[in-house]
Amino acid sequence: LGVRGSRARNISQILGIALALPLPRCPLLCAMAAASNKAENLALHSSGLAPSVFAASEPRASKTASSISWATEVLPRLGIAGGVIGVILVNSTMPQVVKTSNGRMPRLSPSMWGKMAFYITPKAGGLKLVQYGVMREMKLSLDEMLNPGASTMLAFGFVGTFFQSIIYNTLIADMYKIHMGVAKPKLSVQQLTKGLQPGLVWCFGREAFSMGGGLWLGPTVKATLQRSLEASNVEVDERIMRFGGGFLSGACTAFGTQWLHNTTLMAGRMAAVGDPHGAPFYTRSSLQAAWKEMGVKMFYANYPQRMCLIAGAVGLMNMVDIFHRPDLIAVRMFGS
Repeated sequence: LGVRGSRARNISQILGIALALPLPRCPLLCAMAAASNKAENLALHSSGLAPSVFAASEPRASKTASSISWATEVLPRLGIAGGVIGVILVNSTMPQVVKTSNGRMPRLSPSMWGKMAFYITPKAGGLKLVQYGVMREMKLSLDEMLNPGASTMLAFGFVGTFFQSIIYNTLIADMYKIHMGVAKPKLSVQQLTKGLQPGLVWCFGREAFSMGGGLWLGPTVKATLQRSLEASNVEVDERIMRFGGGFLSGACTAFGTQWLHNTTLMAGRMAAVGDPHGAPFYTRSSLQAAWKEMGVKMFYANYPQRMCLIAGAVGLMNMVDIFHRPDLIAVRMFGS
């Protein structure tokens, strides 16, 4: 028994040393193992338990899906708002330019009206689309830091000042150039900057409190109207209610900012005719000129035409809901 026990211990030691040694790699076994691992990974991927190599493609797929959603759910709403409001803006602003021209531009004939509208409308619609897209991005980003009402007014104030100054001043310049028969050269960066300067202060207040304020008050007016109608057992389509609430709020904010609008138009006219007094911003001189030429009328002159623009624009944007899918912010999707 003692000899057998000693032999058993020696055998166990030899087996232990042998097991500790590295085994030779068989090519056939290695190939079988690799195939097994690949099959296991495919099985995990199909069951939703994919390893990190498959998970790496998930952010790309999510980004693509968000981009498609933005292009199909957000961009059409911005296009509708920009296109329709661009048409309204041109046709409502041209009569105001004539009225504030102090006789420099006579009443437009139908042919001259059509020529001006055909030339100016595509430009205004395109700029409006871009304006609302940028404004949407800024407003949704500011919502994380500010009250939604304040973010809406600030976004419209800053973005609207830039775009509206260019749109209105370019529209005024185009009308005078078409009326005078002067060929219009291509706009340079310097010319765009000059188009932003006349009436800059008045333009900021106009955009912040008219469009921004109208969009802020729209839902409140809509809710008040809806409660009144429900109390009378009257049912109205939701889209009509959104448009009606926005239209009424826009009509009120348009009237409250009409003096700012007329002063801004006066600054644009002074820049278009090359008036040196108060150039290039015409902040004080445009206000003085508006009061001198229009008097108390500066607070309500041109209101019917502008009311159609502001009230219609606020109503339309409330109805199409340009803030649809607030989780889709283009800067974050395309910039990451």
